[in-house]
Amino acid sequence: MERYYYELVVKPLSHYDLFLDFTLQIVEDGLEEFDDSIIVRNLQPLDDVAWGIEQFRKKLEEKFGIEIFVQISEKRLENRDWIENFKQSVQPVLIPPFYIHPTWHKPKKELISLAIDPAMAFGSGHHESTELCLGLISEMEVSKKSLLDVGTGSGILGIAGAKLGAEVSICDIDPVAVDSAVENFEKNGLEFVESWIGSAGDTGNSYDIVIANIIPDVIVAISKSLRERSVDKLLLSGILSNRYNLVLENFSDFKLVQKREKNEWVALLLEKRV
Repeated sequence: MERYYYELVVKPLSHYDLFLDFTLQIVEDGLEEFDDSIIVRNLQPLDDVAWGIEQFRKKLEEKFGIEIFVQISEKRLENRDWIENFKQSVQPVLIPPFYIHPTWHKPKKELISLAIDPAMAFGSGHHESTELCLGLISEMEVSKKSLLDVGTGSGILGIAGAKLGAEVSICDIDPVAVDSAVENFEKNGLEFVESWIGSAGDTGNSYDIVIANIIPDVIVAISKSLRERSVDKLLLSGILSNRYNLVLENFSDFKLVQKREKNEWVALLLEKRV
């Protein structure tokens, strides 16, 4: 075991969720989340991560036209098995009927258990947008339906659909995310139809249900391929509440079936007009 490790503490004074999402995208290992701070740990210095967060802060200032403050501090600490401490800090999430837990926690037989290890990337049920999607998936008729999870991340939404009987395909522009999702499918004893590195525009297939839990700018940018891939329903999330109308404008050939909100996040269930 290495004697020392590095700890980066990020404390945004506003726009916490945006900083959290960005940090999740640029770190390969797990992070620890608190009410007001984000902690990243690694055996190597985290100067590049700190620089990236500072650049993201500047971009947010340009976008919103206001001054945004974030406290960033890094220190070298003696290694006292922080990986094990991190594991103990990660608690399962209950989003009925789903029970999302890391592999070091036992499943619950009375619930639909999803084994997702947070350290492996990009979505473990703790974020509001993921929670909103899981709630809507649980209420949809997905059994024996074809489902495409665009920007799959950890694969959690595709895994939830597969647990309910859907025939799932997954894709992500990040090869690390695709590898992570494939491994998580295996950990849950599930199979998927196909996976690829890329987006919805990189297949000619159509699907009964298309899910995209990604930021609104990306949803808008790939809206044409999302519409073309969907035979019936679109589930869109990762959308800030003040931007959902912008998203809807790009899906006029779909009607809004449900809009779910939690805090500043929105998920939209759309159905193709006949």
